[in-house]
Formats: sequence, structure tokens, C-alpha cells
Amino acid sequence: MPKVLRRWSLVLALALVALPGTRAFSDPAGGGIGGLGIHPGGIGGTGIHPGGIGGTGITALGVIQRFGSIYVNGQEYVLSPQTRYSVDGAAGTAKDLRLGDRVTVQAAADRQAVAQVVRVEHAVIGRVTNVDAAKRQFTILGETIQAGKMTPLTVRNSDQSLPFAALKAGDVVSVSGLDRGNGHWLATEICRRYPADAAPARVPLLLRGRVDAIYPGQNTLEVGATKLKVNGTLLRAIQVGQSVVVRGEYTDGKTRAESISPTALAAQEVGNRVSLLGYLDRGTDGWTTHGVSLVENHHTLYENGDAADMQAGSMVAIEGRVQAPGVVAVESVTFSVNPMDFDVPVLPPMAQGARDDWERSENEGERPEVNSPEIERPDVERPELEPQVERPELLDGD
Repeated sequence: MPKVLRRWSLVLALALVALPGTRAFSDPAGGGIGGLGIHPGGIGGTGIHPGGIGGTGITALGVIQRFGSIYVNGQEYVLSPQTRYSVDGAAGTAKDLRLGDRVTVQAAADRQAVAQVVRVEHAVIGRVTNVDAAKRQFTILGETIQAGKMTPLTVRNSDQSLPFAALKAGDVVSVSGLDRGNGHWLATEICRRYPADAAPARVPLLLRGRVDAIYPGQNTLEVGATKLKVNGTLLRAIQVGQSVVVRGEYTDGKTRAESISPTALAAQEVGNRVSLLGYLDRGTDGWTTHGVSLVENHHTLYENGDAADMQAGSMVAIEGRVQAPGVVAVESVTFSVNPMDFDVPVLPPMAQGARDDWERSENEGERPEVNSPEIERPDVERPELEPQVERPELLDGD
């Protein structure tokens, strides 16, 4: 049984011992462990229904830590011929997956966690406007991106790796990462799509984040550190605090926002087991991460800390179960985690040298074999995004 499933089984066993004859969490559809049925709606609108132990599945939101299947939040997810892929909502393939990509995985919780859906969800795509090499920071669309010492910087459609110093203003990049709030991101993967001197006239832009303010009279929406001029009719369906994704393009260097739409919450299927890795935020009704409400109780286990360490801005790994759409009953919280190596099994001795090489690769421009996917890179570009609404303006300033 996979390590994460063993941990969940232990947590559940403790809860059942404490409350004999009752379920840890009720299922409004009359299911539960050993009796939980599959709920309608499928995974993110795909029509795929998770199966596995007692009819439940696994939802994981984190970053790709290792290949050979994929590891996310320390759990291995098997990629099968039936696995479906998407990249920012567009159909994709296994060739699109990169080390450090932020992904949402839907899987069957059986002897092996077989991935049914893998969704790559970039944080930002656009032109770099400023680079601070000393701080390992750069800016896109007003968002501040912080890169770690081991954050990979790669070249699109290539296995080439670059040192951070190679990143320049004007480069077009895609960034996978975790939202720290207030327009700040921790980058877990950076891919240079075009160098500044070779970018085409039209390149895509994307911004993912939470709506911090709405100005109906100005037809303006504020997401993170960015203000957007939008079609006023779109604001009727958007609320402050909601997670959205903005899509558009640069045309001759000018930004155009083409659509703004709500993003689906990671935890929707009632009864699914959940693994979330991200920063804590304080919502109106308690703690959240990735927009998912976290419900603690006296059975919740804490590692590397206790309940008093639940603080805004802390990175945590959450394991639990979907109690209601967008609400997770928390079984365990782990503090002080590194998204790239949290709970990943120790490499065998033969591969240890490659792991050490990874730390040196930042300056050498190399990637260790153990961390490289065994699949080829795509030979074609992703399709251009088609406008969904009339093209509004994107404000340059705050």
C-alpha cells in the first residue's frame, strides 16, 4: 500500500477507535468508507469518475517532484494509457509534464494510485519586465516571482537547462508555482518560451490568482498585484475572494486580457481523499489553502508543530477528506515542508550521486538523469487561445 494511503488509514483507524460505531465524517449521499458511492459530476467536468478503495478516489494538488510515473506530495501516481492530461485548460499529453510543474491529479485509490487526470496549472505566463539576479526575483504582469536555489529554469521543447542569470527582461516565460498572496509567488518551475530578441509579435499571457478587489464603475478587476480593465458584464459573475484565471495575449508588445473565468476548486468530490501542498491563508470562516476551506477537529494530527503554528503564510502539507465541495476535513497537517522533496522516498544508493548533481546543476546548466522525464518533449506548440469576450485593456500601473 502506498505510503500516503497507509498514513490516511492510520488516521482513520484512530478516529474510529475514538468514536466507535460512528463515521469520522458523514456523507450526505449516504456513503462513507466501505459504502461511499461515486458522486455525479466527474472530475473537473471531464466526466471521469474516480474509483478505488470503497469507491473513493484521491485528489492531489502539489508539484511534480520526480518522474518514473510522477511523484506529487510524496505519493507516486502511475501514468497509464488511459490517463488524460490538460495544460491550463487545453488538452495535453504526458510530454507536456515538467519537473516542478504545479499539477492537480485525480487518481483511483487502489493498490497503486493510478492517475486518471493530470492538470498542469501555470501561475503566470508572460513577458519578464524586471529581473533582480541577487534576490533571484523577477516580475511579470506586476506579479513578483521568487525562485529558489533549486528551481529549474528550462527551455521550451528542449531538455536544456539554464542558470538563473540567463533570465532577461523581455523573455517570455511560463511559471509554475505556489501562491504566497498579495501578488507574490514561489516558483517551482520556470520555462523560457522565447528569448527577448526572438519572441513573435503575438505571445500568450496568463495570470492565475484571487480577486482582491472589484471596481464596477471602472470596469476594473484587481488580481494579486495586477489591475485589469475588463468587460463590465464579466464582473457580474465574479466575487471578491474568488480564484480566477485571466487569459489573453501580447500583440506588438501590448497586453490584452481576453477572458476572465473562475477556476475550479481542487476538492469537489465528496468523500475523496485529498493531499494539498501550499501556503495557508485566513478566510472569513477559517483557514484555507488554494481556496479550499480547512476544517480541523480534535482528531487532527500535526507534524513538525501543533495547532498554534497554523499561521497565514506558512507552507503546509494537508491530508484529509472532502467533506463538502470546497471543504476538507483535515486529518493531518505537516509544517516546514519543501514542495520539491516533501515525503519523497529516499533514492537508492546508485541514484544518490545524481541527486547531488542536481544541487550543482544551477551553475552548470545540467539536469541529473534521475530527475529528467523519460518522455520526449512535444514537437508542436500549444494552440493559441481564442478570445471569448471583447478585448479590454490591461492597466499597466497599480
